[in-house]
Amino acid sequence: MSVTYLPEHFIMHGLKNKHDFIDEYSFGQLLISKASNVMVTYLPFLLNRQTTPNGALQCHVAKANPIWGDIAETRVTAIFTGPHAYISPRWYQNENQVPTWNYSAVFVQGRVTILTDEALVELLSRLTQKEEAKTSDQIKWSTDMLPDKQYSKMTKSIVGLEIKIDNITGKLKMSQNRCSEDRVGVVEGLLESNLENNSQVAKMIIDNNE
Repeated sequence: MSVTYLPEHFIMHGLKNKHDFIDEYSFGQLLISKASNVMVTYLPFLLNRQTTPNGALQCHVAKANPIWGDIAETRVTAIFTGPHAYISPRWYQNENQVPTWNYSAVFVQGRVTILTDEALVELLSRLTQKEEAKTSDQIKWSTDMLPDKQYSKMTKSIVGLEIKIDNITGKLKMSQNRCSEDRVGVVEGLLESNLENNSQVAKMIIDNNE
């Protein structure tokens, strides 16, 4: 897999940085190419950093979803996207510039295996624990709260997948190609907006241009 356009100054370096990004923005797209058709679905992913040199991703899909049919050992792509924002040329100190867009993404490719029933149950438990930890509820929901028969019936309607990562690429376009004065103007312009995405991009510009 290759990202079609990835200038040197926009490369996200370091496996840990890319893993951290996936953990932060773990709701991604799974793309599978079959013959002349590309199938896409959005899924919550769980990253295992210890499996294989590049780690592995686990997810689950409904058995009714045709995307997983004949998927074993198929090479697939997963895409994770982070904050993004429109950048107005009015924010630059330098004149005669044009608009652009700042964004961040990690692209993963690997081969898929089907999880065993036991591994699927473990995935669901770990994924729930991770996401429940982000909630403000004092009592966290867990899979143990469902009656065994009901939970077993529900798990039989889904399929667990694991992608062993053999290629991982990150793109972080956060005004690294602009002068410091222009970056200051971009950050100020973004922070004047009430959009959460804009404030997140402003922070990423500061963090990645220090």
